[in-house]
Amino acid sequence: VLSDEEAKRLFERVGFEPPPQMSTQDALMLLMSIAKQQADREARQQRPGRGRTAVYPAGATAEAAETVLREHGAMCTPINPCGIEIMGLDVPANNGTLDPKVAGALEVLMAAHGLVLLRGQGRQVEESGVSGRFLTGEQQCQLSESFGAGALHSTHGVHPESPCRDVFRLSNDPNRGFNSVGPEWHNDGSFCREVFGHVVYHIVKAPEGAGDTRFAHLGIAVDKLPPAVVARLRRCVSVNSNGGAVHPLVHKHPISGRESLYLHLGMTGCIIEVPDPAAAEEAVVDSPLCPSKTPADLPRVKADFAEEHGLPPDAVAWRVNDMDTFFSGFSDLLDSPEVCYSHKWEEGDVVIIDNLAVAHKAAPGAHDLKNGLRILHRTTILSERPLDPAPELKLPHTLPTDGPCPFEEGAVWREGYVGFRWGGGRSAQHRIEAPAARKISRAHHPACAEHMYNLKLRGGTGGTPVLWRVRARAAAALPARSGGGSDPALIAGFPGRILLWNGVEVAGGGRDSGQ
Repeated sequence: VLSDEEAKRLFERVGFEPPPQMSTQDALMLLMSIAKQQADREARQQRPGRGRTAVYPAGATAEAAETVLREHGAMCTPINPCGIEIMGLDVPANNGTLDPKVAGALEVLMAAHGLVLLRGQGRQVEESGVSGRFLTGEQQCQLSESFGAGALHSTHGVHPESPCRDVFRLSNDPNRGFNSVGPEWHNDGSFCREVFGHVVYHIVKAPEGAGDTRFAHLGIAVDKLPPAVVARLRRCVSVNSNGGAVHPLVHKHPISGRESLYLHLGMTGCIIEVPDPAAAEEAVVDSPLCPSKTPADLPRVKADFAEEHGLPPDAVAWRVNDMDTFFSGFSDLLDSPEVCYSHKWEEGDVVIIDNLAVAHKAAPGAHDLKNGLRILHRTTILSERPLDPAPELKLPHTLPTDGPCPFEEGAVWREGYVGFRWGGGRSAQHRIEAPAARKISRAHHPACAEHMYNLKLRGGTGGTPVLWRVRARAAAALPARSGGGSDPALIAGFPGRILLWNGVEVAGGGRDSGQ
């Protein structure tokens, strides 16, 4: 619970004026209650989903998948080094819903190639203030529900310009969508145990200049590594800094069976390694993608934490120099032309990815409005399975990241959106520049001129951020945004405890959702 002093400081920052004679703690509960009501309303607006419908072709091979698509009048052209373009499918013909056999064939091709590209999708429409040829928000949601578990997994904030709750709207103009999202290599939904299975990206407004999205095939990336590096990475996991989900650095893809890397450069707060009990003496592997020390020389987990949370007593964590070298080497590997495909968006493009087969990031210039307006819609699909560490490592599925470091001195243990703060200052700080608050005139509210601010809080159990809206009576206390106006509030916190305000810690121990 916030102290009275902390609560008053929060009220001042958000411009909240409690009713007269109300105690500070009651006023804090009122603020939280209003926000919770809005969160509940938005949660009820989420789509129920229709369940799994996609059907794999016989053998679930790429060849069989291409045969199915030919039978439905579609042709396939591979993209180098990853991806495959599908020609002849008309997504809006059935309001976005795909034939189950077509959807299953596309899933198999995504597992093999990483992504599928559909060009020229949509009809001439006007939605959310944009005219052009693109899919409506409803059509994109219907398309998305054709894959995976057949339900959307929407953890993102909702921009005022978004056509619906389940479309995450991104733009280089903060008044048209969330800006500066995803500048480093990552996989969506890594803060969940069940990371998103598939993700649909659809361009609503393609920029004239720079604005690519880059995709890296994580199976090809493994093939580029020496066997000794892969062997060591198989015994390592990342701990997500925004929720504590534990994911393997190397895993076998559930459809293709191909070994693939997995890492979110912006949300990794720790890398844990479990020494190989079969190795009499492990040697140092000379590679930027491995620590410079053997596991025996790395900080070991503290005994009480290991016992309480089910870690092997010999588990170790990497130091900052190991993380620094590894993150930089990982980024360089995925940037290489043998692994990475940079997609230049054209009107009507739809890119659907297998979120376990490829990583992605926004290319330089994608967040800059001077390159022309860019609006991208993203929908995320519920996975059918968790991405857990290998059973032989005997590691838990999640770990609490909000406490002190549970490893010996020198280990990295960070919480919140850490960003790519590695590689000698090559930081790509993540921020969401929210749209300017919309003033409501006294003519509409005679008692006071009010502003509506966005409050984004994350739950204490599921790690799912939600958008909260709260009416605040003054904007003077808010920090000014460049170009004039005030930013809506961004708050991260646990039930009953607000921790961050616009990224500024107000109560200690905060973590930002990074969405």
